[in-house]
Amino acid sequence: MVNTRTAGCAAKDWRVSVVICSKDRPEELRRAIASVRAADPTGRTAEIVVVEEAVHARALPDVRYVHLPPTDRGFAHARNVGVAEASGEIVAFLDDDCEAEHGWLDALVVPLRHDPAVLGVAGAVLVRDCGHIGYAENILGFPGGGLRYLHAAGGQTVPTRHLSTCNCAYRREAIQRAGGFPERGRMGGEDFLLAERVTALGACVYTPHAVVYHRPRGRLGAVLSWFIRRGQSEMLLRDAVTDRGTFRAFLVRSSWTLRVLALGTALVLWPVLCWWLLPAAGLYYGLLLWRSRFARRFPTHRRAWWVVPIVKFVMDLGTELGRWKALLGARRA
Repeated sequence: MVNTRTAGCAAKDWRVSVVICSKDRPEELRRAIASVRAADPTGRTAEIVVVEEAVHARALPDVRYVHLPPTDRGFAHARNVGVAEASGEIVAFLDDDCEAEHGWLDALVVPLRHDPAVLGVAGAVLVRDCGHIGYAENILGFPGGGLRYLHAAGGQTVPTRHLSTCNCAYRREAIQRAGGFPERGRMGGEDFLLAERVTALGACVYTPHAVVYHRPRGRLGAVLSWFIRRGQSEMLLRDAVTDRGTFRAFLVRSSWTLRVLALGTALVLWPVLCWWLLPAAGLYYGLLLWRSRFARRFPTHRRAWWVVPIVKFVMDLGTELGRWKALLGARRA
């Protein structure tokens, strides 16, 4: 574990920029900006760079505003524009549908200011004031690691290879050395690709002390649509990742198409297995509850624990549909 709260070396007061990318969501954007300014002393003095894709530019006080026409060039392009406009040696990222908790930016930049070996920092992403489905998403680790990462950290700053742009910070130098956000991540996953490249260059950490609250999808239909997009993104990224063999093995292991084909073959060969389908489904449901039992320690998430297997099924279904949508679209093209 890495204890950056009491690092022995002297801290350097690096200039901090916060990049927020948005797509014509003015109310959410204003709340995100206000939360950064209200978070802590670092947030009050940080440079905030807003990159907005919208039909018309808007006036936003106290920020560096960059307007992009709605050409749908994707998340990676917008984030690269934000990094280019930012002047800070440390560049933090926040989504427009997130709100920073008190002390967020101070805690996020501590590991970078105190340890020159640390290239990037991920923070905790939680949800609040939502229904069972929203809390279940968070228990499962979405977005940005969710409650799962927070629990695994055990209150300590720990090494990580996973940084999400809904709550993270990098040294500008590390982003540049990694080549910026790969624009193959047009539909998402650009933060995964950058994290893969930066963590190959040096250490990155996760701190549970830098908290943002993300707006949850909150409905099964919205979760399905979100994961269809994630599935499409995975197929677009498969040739852009550094470790292609491992990533393709992950695609095969997690494929529900292959699982259903294997199950169908088994049922044709051994029809008596049909009697075991219902008990097997119950066992699978129970296994997912067991794996998520840590959520019962958190009063905010406890009541959503029983919904986790249902939300997980919808996520898996959406991912598989998205992968097929990407494959069929590529074949037609």
